[in-house]
Amino acid sequence: MLLDYHVHSTCSGDCPIPMGDMCARAVEIGITEICFTEHFDNHPLDMCFGMFSLERFRAELRTVRDDFCDRLTIRSGIEFGEPHLFTDKLAYANGWDLDVLLGSVHWVDDTIVALDQFADADMDLIYRAYFDELLKTVTHGGFDVMAHFDLVKRFGVKYAGPFDFPRYRDRIAAILEVMVRQGIALEVNTSGLRQPCKETFPGLETLKLYRDLGGELVTIGSDSHRIVQLGFGLSEGMDLIRQAGFPGITTYQKRQPLLITFDEIGS
Repeated sequence: MLLDYHVHSTCSGDCPIPMGDMCARAVEIGITEICFTEHFDNHPLDMCFGMFSLERFRAELRTVRDDFCDRLTIRSGIEFGEPHLFTDKLAYANGWDLDVLLGSVHWVDDTIVALDQFADADMDLIYRAYFDELLKTVTHGGFDVMAHFDLVKRFGVKYAGPFDFPRYRDRIAAILEVMVRQGIALEVNTSGLRQPCKETFPGLETLKLYRDLGGELVTIGSDSHRIVQLGFGLSEGMDLIRQAGFPGITTYQKRQPLLITFDEIGS
């Protein structure tokens, strides 16, 4: 039993793969439950700005659910960028009939942290600014899962070396404490394993801290934008979740969390 709760399709402005192709690949590699979490980005500089169509998303979901009804559970979600900055849009999205709503931070003011552009930057300031933005995001809330928690390390490691968890522990703890109070799940995003940082977003230390602070909700997703990325690193991610002391993985249906234990998963 494999679950992938962060998947994109052509309903996201940065993915060329149709939903049907993603679903066929999921069945082929043994994924039993998939969640399409399409980009809904409102930052005017973002490449996906203004590209999400709810009507198209719903139509394509209906098609793949009909086509794969006996082979694959297909959940619906969106990845909402910077939800604390676009509160009217967030309120609008919260009225949609979704299974899960991811929150994410790609931008700090007019700087995108997901690209390789830090050669001449003060990485300590970049990391601190990113975590400050993350704290604002979870404090506002209004979403279910915090996606790719420490995304800034994706390329930051090229210029600052391996991510220095102790250096930012207090900032991270402050964010996680708010997430626990707000009931926001922590995503284990395995895309980092194929990025320069070569570790999940977040890593084991952050997962353990979230657990120690009372966190109970943890999801897993490959953040796939290409066929070959679907399901990438899920086994490694589940091993980290287990090492951190969680009994299983959280799934969502109609915005309600459901624990799938490792005994049920069978791994």
